[in-house]
Amino acid sequence: MVRLVRTDFDTKEDSEYFYIADEFDASQNMFTYSSFKKYSVYLSKYTNDEIYSLNILSKKYLQKNQFLIHISDSDYVILFNHKTVYSAKINQNFITDDMIKSILITKHIAMLSSGGDIENIYYVINSKYKSAVENILKQNTKNDKNHVVAKSLGETWDLVKPLNELDTYKSHISKLTYATFLIAGSIWAMAFGLNMLADKILQIESLDNLKKEIKVEEQLIKRQNILLNTSEKKYKEITACLSTPEVKK
Repeated sequence: MVRLVRTDFDTKEDSEYFYIADEFDASQNMFTYSSFKKYSVYLSKYTNDEIYSLNILSKKYLQKNQFLIHISDSDYVILFNHKTVYSAKINQNFITDDMIKSILITKHIAMLSSGGDIENIYYVINSKYKSAVENILKQNTKNDKNHVVAKSLGETWDLVKPLNELDTYKSHISKLTYATFLIAGSIWAMAFGLNMLADKILQIESLDNLKKEIKVEEQLIKRQNILLNTSEKKYKEITACLSTPEVKK
């Protein structure tokens, strides 16, 4: 059986009304996703149920400013903005009376929080009397237009099955270390790595070498011009000694 528990209380006394007094056992610590603050969850030492956080469940599937009702065999809990705002015990001998009283309180809290208009109140039922409890909930959560505002978030097992394991101190440190190395590596790559990669792969030649080659070419051109001028001068001197033959008419 899948069991949902709250993690927004930090003392045994705060959670005492959820369980039978002589069955308490501090068997597990959980972390919330928002601040990684540790909260103690007191569970019965006789249970073998799989434990999931009700607060994290609502945070995964619901947006901000939405309600979630969780109904089990023994308690009725209202979460708003992923935090518990109301909880009550359900007596199996007076399940209808306890349910209706809690539903009226739910509607009152929802009206105050929404400014008078209730669109949707999502619920998860984890009870052996699921059908009866769901029928009571739907019949008593109708708005002014006689529309049922209570909507099922789904079956408990389907909802909690894909959830990742709750973070521990060790896993949180590992994620933080990985993120630090990733950010540091990105900064180094942008500052130095790209230039080093360009020098090695693209093999960009230095401008100094190109300037030297241009200077050598310019010197060769000057020498060629000097030789050309010298050759032209000698040519004129030689041809000046030659007489021009007269042309007979």
